[in-house]
This record gives sequence, C-alpha cells and structure tokens, in this order.
Amino acid sequence: MSILIVGADRIGSLLPKLKAIGAQEIVHWSGRNHNASKKTIPVKTELVIFCTDFLQHNAARTLKKQIKKRGLPAIYCRRAWSEIAPEIEQYFPSALTGEKVCRKGRDCQDCPRRQQHNLH
Repeated sequence: MSILIVGADRIGSLLPKLKAIGAQEIVHWSGRNHNASKKTIPVKTELVIFCTDFLQHNAARTLKKQIKKRGLPAIYCRRAWSEIAPEIEQYFPSALTGEKVCRKGRDCQDCPRRQQHNLH
C-alpha cells in the first residue's frame, strides 16, 4: 500500500504504525507550503491522509479535486493515530487485522471472501 500524507510538520511517530499495517511507501508533503497545491498525487497512491491542523486551504482544495477525479480514499483528521486508525480500517478493513480482502477490485484473487464481494 502506498500512502500520501499531506500536512503535519513531523510524521515520525506515524511511520512505524503505518508500516505495520502494510504501507510499503509513505510520501509526506508539508501542508504549510503553497507548493503542495501545485503537486500531482503520485500514481501508485492508494490512500491520502490530510492532517487538517497543519494544512493550507488552497492545497487542500486542489488536492481534493485530484482525489475525487481519481476516486481515491481520503482521510481528514488531526495528526493522531487514534483518529487515523479507525478511518484506515473503514477503507482497508484488512489493514489492521492482516486479513486480505478486496479493495475496489484490487487483490481480489487472494481474497478469502471473493464470492461475497460479487466483483467477479
């Protein structure tokens, strides 16, 4: 899983927890800099986390348009694991339990509940 974190000055405390749930690549953009609004979300990104207490409004607005256009899941919260974890579980139920399940058609070949998802 590839995650983009927008906002927050430091994400050091989140890195081990995100890696433990299966994040192979974590990209962090500072939300205080106006240049974040000019960037394009990386192609491999599967989840975007907005840390709203350290985020410029214009950057959030521009990136939100990109997210909607690509159909990516987004989490809007403060920089606290207690807020991030339940949201990750909502979009990726297998992330915190370690169980493989479908994510909008991805990984479906390995999904133990393949018939329940009615994707095939």
